[in-house]
Amino acid sequence: MKIPFSIIAILMLCLSCNNAKKDETSTVNSVVEELCFRNEYPFPDSTENIDVLNLDLKIEGDSVTGNYNWLRALKDQRNGKLNGTIQNKTIHATYRYMQEGIEETAEITIVLEDDRAIVTGDSPDSGLDTKVAKIPCD
Repeated sequence: MKIPFSIIAILMLCLSCNNAKKDETSTVNSVVEELCFRNEYPFPDSTENIDVLNLDLKIEGDSVTGNYNWLRALKDQRNGKLNGTIQNKTIHATYRYMQEGIEETAEITIVLEDDRAIVTGDSPDSGLDTKVAKIPCD
């Protein structure tokens, strides 16, 4: 009886090792793509004051996370994070941000083009609609 038990134990060990290798392979095959977008709006009468619109995205499979910030030089800024999904270069995301001391949430759509991202908010009054130029990520 010791021999069959030993064989079963060895087979179980082999199967468990084989499953661990499959898990590692699936993690390695997961591709993460990072995309960065930025617009700068210098003040016409000042070289020191520049408003910056910044969008950074991390895409893994069909899942998207990122930051979308409107960094104004002389007024309150809007800083936020987004979570969503992507299909056919279109991202549907929930955007949570802070502006003027108030936390807000909006549904946004981001269409990715070769040289820019087109952002559309859930209402025209949100001030989220814009086009942001693609830049290299640092």
